[in-house]
Amino acid sequence: MARVTILSTKRTITDSGEIARTLAPVGITYEHWGVGRLPANLRDRNLSDAEKQQVLDAYKPEIDQLKAKGGYVTADVISLFPDTPNIDAVCAKFDKKHIHTEDEVRFVVQGKGVFRVFPEDSAALDVELHPGDYISVPARYRHLFFLSKEQQITCIRLFVDTAGWVAHYVEEGKAQFDLMTGAQTPV
Repeated sequence: MARVTILSTKRTITDSGEIARTLAPVGITYEHWGVGRLPANLRDRNLSDAEKQQVLDAYKPEIDQLKAKGGYVTADVISLFPDTPNIDAVCAKFDKKHIHTEDEVRFVVQGKGVFRVFPEDSAALDVELHPGDYISVPARYRHLFFLSKEQQITCIRLFVDTAGWVAHYVEEGKAQFDLMTGAQTPV
């Protein structure tokens, strides 16, 4: 199950209901779906494209429901493990503060990773996700993501734009990404 840490106080929350209640006021959706229906042969290793499709098939009802509710048009699976080619370069795309023009929707199938989120009017939070955890971070919400020390995670991702994952980096002191209009503006 997930773990939320409020960075300013170091308070940690591990109860799924309390996590959902803590994240809801800052606009983040959290649920725990479980991974019971995931076949054992798809766990704890990097997945081929055919195996990624099996993961999508296993969670088709949830994916279809999210597509209908949120207007998502595509879903894929990202699988990162220590043996992933160029894993450090891949992870470097995620671990800088950025936003997206659409919600960032993830369901963790295996492994774990941390979304560090920066709510406008409250303390930054680390949301450590484990297998079975679902999160939706709203569009234009400042955040970054990093893997656990084991460097392994497999997630289902949903997108409105068929281009998939597109980040707009936010560098305080250099340039700001206008959270309302999406325009890049000098500081």
